[in-house]
Amino acid sequence: MFIVQVLLFIFVLAMIIWLLSSIAVVVHQGEVKVVESFGRFVRTLDPGLHFLIPILYTVRQRVSLKQVPLEIPPQSAITRDNVIVQIDEAIKYHVTDVRAFVYDNEDSVTAMIQDAQSNLRGIIGKMDLNEVLNGTEEINVALYESIKDITAGYGLAIDRINIGEILVSDEIINSMNKLITASRDKESMITLSEGRKHSVILDSEAKASEMEIDAEARSKQTKIDAEARAERMKIDAEAEAEKIRVITEAEQLRIRSLNEAIKNSELTPEALQYLGLEAFKEVVNSSTNTVIIPSNMTELGNVPAMKTLWDATEGK
Repeated sequence: MFIVQVLLFIFVLAMIIWLLSSIAVVVHQGEVKVVESFGRFVRTLDPGLHFLIPILYTVRQRVSLKQVPLEIPPQSAITRDNVIVQIDEAIKYHVTDVRAFVYDNEDSVTAMIQDAQSNLRGIIGKMDLNEVLNGTEEINVALYESIKDITAGYGLAIDRINIGEILVSDEIINSMNKLITASRDKESMITLSEGRKHSVILDSEAKASEMEIDAEARSKQTKIDAEARAERMKIDAEAEAEKIRVITEAEQLRIRSLNEAIKNSELTPEALQYLGLEAFKEVVNSSTNTVIIPSNMTELGNVPAMKTLWDATEGK
């Protein structure tokens, strides 16, 4: 009898615990719980304590709203230049629509992975190997833009997607290394050629500049010399003109003095004529070839001998 009572007590206690667990539902922060009524979606329970009517309402599933990191296994893709590469991806996502995530897709995460892989193959197929190896950031952006709207229909939002390691065969790596070496040698030769070309241009420009400077210097020197000669000729001409002016003024002064002396001597015209003849005689008898003729030719008539010769000529 005691054992029956203990068993009954345990059964009642278990029923009470089951009822309490069915009635009271605790939802933790960062998650929600989906409530159904006979298999039909009713609502979601937010974080906190909730009470449900047993049998009428049941909790079907707990859905995390936290960001979830996901590593996608490596996949093969063919580039535009027909090179096979192995690429892996890492996606971070979170649930935005609980109802679509649970009821609209059997496996929303798997669908998201398949879409990411398919779109990645399409992106890689439009790029050369060098573009793939050097353009991971561009691939990340293109892949994110291509699937963000698709995953929204799965109740998911992609926060970030990253391309991981890109692997190619050893044969391709060796070929690339040879190509890189050849490209570097070519660039080195181009750089050396450009350097020599630049050096020749600089030398030519320097020589041209030197010749231009020399020509300008010679031109300036010639101009200075010409100006100096012109200035010297001007000074000489001015000095000669001044000399002539001084001599002329002195001669005029001497003539005026002589005229004044003759005027003041009170000599008769006959005496002056006699003195002139005597002076002329001295000139004629001198050893020089100098002939003195009066500045006014009419004055020759004032000389008696000249006048006699002139009159005789007129008579004939």
